[in-house]
Amino acid sequence: MKKLTSIIFSLMCLSATVNAQNNYEVDFFIHDDDNTKLYVEGFCGGSRDIMDSMTRKKDDSFHFSAKDYPEGMYMLKDEQKRDMFSFLLAKSKKFSIEIYKTGEAFVKGCAENDAYMMYQYENRKSQEAMYYYRLEAKAHPEKRDSLYADVKPKMDAFENFQRNFLATYPNNFISVVYRSMNQSVPSSFFANGKLKPGMEKEYSYYLRTHYWDNFAFDDNRILYSPYFIKQFNAYVSEITTQVSDSVCVAIDDFIAEADKRGGKEYADYVIGWYLANMPKRPFSYNEIIYVYLVDKYLDRAATYLMPSVIEAHKAYASKVSRFLPGKVMPNIVLRDFEGKEQRLYSLKNKYTVLYFFSSTCESCKKNLSVLKDLYQTNKDYYDFEIYSVDLEEDVAIAKARQEMDPFPWIVTQTDVENLRPYGFVLDHTPELYILDKDKRVINKTPMYEQIEKTLDAAKSMEK
Repeated sequence: MKKLTSIIFSLMCLSATVNAQNNYEVDFFIHDDDNTKLYVEGFCGGSRDIMDSMTRKKDDSFHFSAKDYPEGMYMLKDEQKRDMFSFLLAKSKKFSIEIYKTGEAFVKGCAENDAYMMYQYENRKSQEAMYYYRLEAKAHPEKRDSLYADVKPKMDAFENFQRNFLATYPNNFISVVYRSMNQSVPSSFFANGKLKPGMEKEYSYYLRTHYWDNFAFDDNRILYSPYFIKQFNAYVSEITTQVSDSVCVAIDDFIAEADKRGGKEYADYVIGWYLANMPKRPFSYNEIIYVYLVDKYLDRAATYLMPSVIEAHKAYASKVSRFLPGKVMPNIVLRDFEGKEQRLYSLKNKYTVLYFFSSTCESCKKNLSVLKDLYQTNKDYYDFEIYSVDLEEDVAIAKARQEMDPFPWIVTQTDVENLRPYGFVLDHTPELYILDKDKRVINKTPMYEQIEKTLDAAKSMEK
């Protein structure tokens, strides 16, 4: 699915760039620097991409011409593509930045960058002070209090600077990000600085439903920075219950909130991100989310996807949906190395692990000891059997592997094409399905250690 992913991201960012209609001319003067070539890196949600390069001119400056770049945060990188410092593309289209090794910067022609650079300089000083405090406190714990007394005035000074900055430059990128990243939680949840006992569920619900209250959906600059994706990831993975249904509801809520408050580009990005990335994560949890989003949002995503990509999503979602939890696995009938027919449905154990692998697959070999140990020590405890399918194309290699290191469970052999009638389109190994006694899918995972966790959860549900 790599082609599908790259197409989605390129089309999304291309759409945003074309709509930007922003042409910039920027000069950089960097003191005490020997680089002859610099790079400009742009952000789009969770992606970072080199957008352009510049070579040193005779006057030691670097000139950057940007056509149709969206407003947002960009990173200047050195010849080794290491981060140097960030800057903004904003309303001013022609400006210059002169920067010193200390981090001090002088900006001409762009008030937005002038304030931004001032904030970055002060923030850098406070961060460095705190960094050296931690080093000293670790080396001399007996001096921790006196060391903190030395650094505290610097932290207090930065807090005062920050308050004044936010009040003086309320529309600066930094100020918008700061307001957007902070949630206002009623004090009634807390006592003595701690969450009140018994308020955990109410607090969690409040935080999730009010998480985006302060977010500036009508300002796309945050999308073109590293900050939005951090905020979204925390929302969907830290304060949302990690059950596929809950994640789907959280995504729906986010999209509805973004659409309502002028954040269509944020909503479209999230839809595109999930469509691009979920096919690369072959777990039942992720596939449930992927199929749900394809069914609900693919028509909307069609505005920036090519017809071939849309059809690829429909086909992939159709394939995946056949083997989601609750679906009955077809009765696979294959032959083992002795030519004996092995039927999946002939296994009467409480649980079955359907294991697709390849004898020459390095990933399969890497964690196979986990599966062997589970089978040898807990087969009876969980009452499970393994039905494995070796997809090695060279039958002689597959047979030699089984003879040299025989698996103690059922081992059949076939190729990918012979599995198509059952609905499988296997493009990677290993792939494992955990089935119940009726051969219904409980979970799918490429990770061996997840088998025991799934079986433990299933046993708990029995009780």
